[in-house]
Amino acid sequence: MLRWDISLHPSWDRMYKSGMTVREISDFTGRPLSTVQRHLQVREFYDSGIRAAHKTANAARAPGWPTTHWQRRYKAAQNFLVETGRLPSERDDDEESALARWVARQRSSHLRGELPDIQVILMDMLPGWTYREPAMNRDEHWRERLADLQAFVTETGAMPRYKRYDSELEHSLGVWLHTQHQGRAEGRLRQWRLEALNETLPGWRSSM
Repeated sequence: MLRWDISLHPSWDRMYKSGMTVREISDFTGRPLSTVQRHLQVREFYDSGIRAAHKTANAARAPGWPTTHWQRRYKAAQNFLVETGRLPSERDDDEESALARWVARQRSSHLRGELPDIQVILMDMLPGWTYREPAMNRDEHWRERLADLQAFVTETGAMPRYKRYDSELEHSLGVWLHTQHQGRAEGRLRQWRLEALNETLPGWRSSM
């Protein structure tokens, strides 16, 4: 049963409380302006302090607020993830390599504690951006995502979608699952991961 007191888009709530406008949230998430507006109207009913937090943060937008250049780079990385199901990596393609270096710089700044909170909130919408080394961390993160996927399928009875999604959680899991699907199709998915997916969700597949 749907509970309206539980936010369907907690990342939108965090963006709004951090000072982002409804238009900016719509632009960053790629969701219709009216959808974001309706969501926040519902949240104001259950979270009486959300509007006040937004006004305070918006009025105090500091120099750490994302520049236009940062926003363009972020949107390009976000679009790349949606289109390919993975984050950019160093390859022969100049544009992809440039995006990969940009993501790496955000990761390094975050590890040093220098990335502003608003940018961390936005980067968290790019699944896996904080994970590169060591391999043990990547494997543990992969197992955690599989557990999240299993819980989602158990609760909803459906595979998460990476395009026509209903929540940020579904989008995140949908992109992750699509990445596994591509890896399987291209023979890149490690055998133990393939076996774990087959055992956990027999007949699994990516869904748009």
